[in-house]
Amino acid sequence: MAARGRRRHPAVAALLTVTLLLLTGCSSGAADPKPPRPPADGGDQRYGVAPASDPEVTYQPDVVFVGGGGGSVRGLSEDALTWRIDPGASGADKLARGKVMFLTGRAVGRVLDVRSDGDDLAVTLGPVDITQVIRDGTFASDGPVSLESPTRYDGGTPFWAEYDAEAGGAGGGGGARGAASTTPVLRRVPQSSGEQRRVAGFAVTPICCARGVGAHFTYDGGGIRISGTATLLMKKPTARFHLEIRGATVQRAELEISGVAGLRIEIAGATDRGHNINKRIPIPLDFSVPVDQILGVPFAVTASQLIGVQTAFSAKDGNIKAAGEWSLGGSLGFGYANGAFGATEPWSLTLRNSITDSITGPSVGVNGIIVHYQAAFRAGLGALGFTAGLYATVTTSVGLTVGSALGSPITVCRSTQLGLYLDYGVGYSIPAGLVKVINAFLDLVNVAPIGAKAGIGGSDVLFSKLDLQPNTRICRS
Repeated sequence: MAARGRRRHPAVAALLTVTLLLLTGCSSGAADPKPPRPPADGGDQRYGVAPASDPEVTYQPDVVFVGGGGGSVRGLSEDALTWRIDPGASGADKLARGKVMFLTGRAVGRVLDVRSDGDDLAVTLGPVDITQVIRDGTFASDGPVSLESPTRYDGGTPFWAEYDAEAGGAGGGGGARGAASTTPVLRRVPQSSGEQRRVAGFAVTPICCARGVGAHFTYDGGGIRISGTATLLMKKPTARFHLEIRGATVQRAELEISGVAGLRIEIAGATDRGHNINKRIPIPLDFSVPVDQILGVPFAVTASQLIGVQTAFSAKDGNIKAAGEWSLGGSLGFGYANGAFGATEPWSLTLRNSITDSITGPSVGVNGIIVHYQAAFRAGLGALGFTAGLYATVTTSVGLTVGSALGSPITVCRSTQLGLYLDYGVGYSIPAGLVKVINAFLDLVNVAPIGAKAGIGGSDVLFSKLDLQPNTRICRS
């Protein structure tokens, strides 16, 4: 027979309850941070949506919420790292190095530096892992999120928008801390066109997203001319995601980008001086689709891009030209549960137009070129590639070579090395060369360096193949 519990006098029970609450409050430290009430008018949406409080979400104690949403932002520095905000905004006085600022869905990150600058408060932000912002919460998209009509956020021309792929250094140089820029350009992007912009000597026209994610780029300098287009073809692209965090640990995560249809590469390069380049260019522009607030957290699905070109001209009159297309079926993404990842990969890769067949390049020397293209899809918080949350990045590397025209009486060798890779996870991942450039700048202004990655993730080789024509001994040697 179960023992019958003793009944306590109501006054005694109430006293015990109050005592336990007081003890619990003393042992747990400060209360969990909570977002302030968002602006009644929604604030300035050009800088992102303000967070809102929700009882089902617990934030990390280092998070400092700054009130006013986008209305508290006065500008973004030319390097796109420093946010200039109203020092009178609620919570602004609590910002300090090492804290995590959360102002809007785009203005969120680890505080690397904070200082008064005239009438503004200048806050330099670095990347932050999503679990360093959120301790507990479950977030999921309400059905597929269409990526056909994104909002374009232009980051201007930051110093880090070019780096040398070999040395990992800055191709365009650093410079002093940028002054506050004008407000970022914000507009709806036409589905079939983009706008040309200058990035580190390249003229780049990025496109996204109804028919694909890609960029057309040209270069003319130092005796080298390049023109190319890289496109991840898509049809009615959508995104789905699910993220569960408990005790600052990811329990379950899913990200799926649907509508992947193919890959198209077009490239032409030439030199009249025998010079070569090897550059990586992170395009400082986001194509973003807000997902509204999920439990008060302003998530967005964002696409960003990086292009790279490496030439290998062995003669003064070096040149090469080629174009090819492949079809892809299925989706890109990943799933994570019980400590294990599973990648969602395209189920087919079929040749449409042979890029090897198209290679031309009459020259007295052997010529080559490598096109490096990366499209990153993220669901989370942050801006311009420094985004915390779920990510899936598809990287294409196409290496082309053509033999010397002097061998034409026997044969002219042509080859293509195609590689397709998928990186995925929860957290953030930034190219190592780009991190080196940014950290060199931060060191000049006595600011702590940022890390190349944080969180959990994995990578898979989707496809790797060498196509050699003709497949003869002389071409294989």
